Amino acid sequence: MEAELNSTIKTMEVKLSSLETGSSSGNGKVGTASTKYYDDIYFDSDSEDEDKTTQVTKRKKKKRHRILTNDELLYDPEKDNRDQAWVDARRRGYHGFGIQRPRQQQQPVPNSDAVLNCPACMTTLCLDCQRHESYKTQYRAMFVMNCSVNKEEVLRYKTPENRKKKRGHKKMRANHEDAAEQTDTEVEEIYHPVMCTECSTEVAVYDKDEVFHFFNVLASHS
Repeated sequence: MEAELNSTIKTMEVKLSSLETGSSSGNGKVGTASTKYYDDIYFDSDSEDEDKTTQVTKRKKKKRHRILTNDELLYDPEKDNRDQAWVDARRRGYHGFGIQRPRQQQQPVPNSDAVLNCPACMTTLCLDCQRHESYKTQYRAMFVMNCSVNKEEVLRYKTPENRKKKRGHKKMRANHEDAAEQTDTEVEEIYHPVMCTECSTEVAVYDKDEVFHFFNVLASHS
């Protein structure tokens, strides 16, 4: 029994020693194999003079450049692509395109006039909006983020169209008839103030049609 136990222990020790030597040599091989290098075209230049100098250096010694990590580069080269993919997916959901399979052709998303940010804390408020035709610093949108609507506070506004109608009635009718028309055409639009959820800065108003009208924002035009 004891002899059998000793033989079992010896075989286990042999296996462990072989695994350790194999892993040490294997690590060396894996380390060299896993090291990735830049393609030669990565360092190619459009300048003819630089191409000549690179050809001369290649003849002397061909040196491969190891791909640097994000920590060594101090930035992530793929982050912009991932952010753009996230924005496109979000806007595709706004327009009801849904998630498409990789084999299917991606349906292009309509362009947005701007990306709207809070002027106080720079928080993103809207990714898909339309710019006002007359007032270039105002935008309207239906899908927003980081915004809160204050339904308790009501803002009332008379539209310029009603005022123009009143002027026309004044020219066409008498004063007493015009007064009656004014009372009939006076329609107040009701809005609710919209705040940034991060810093409570008022950035827009919200109307009865569930449309956001931004007027106090930083716009990043594409």
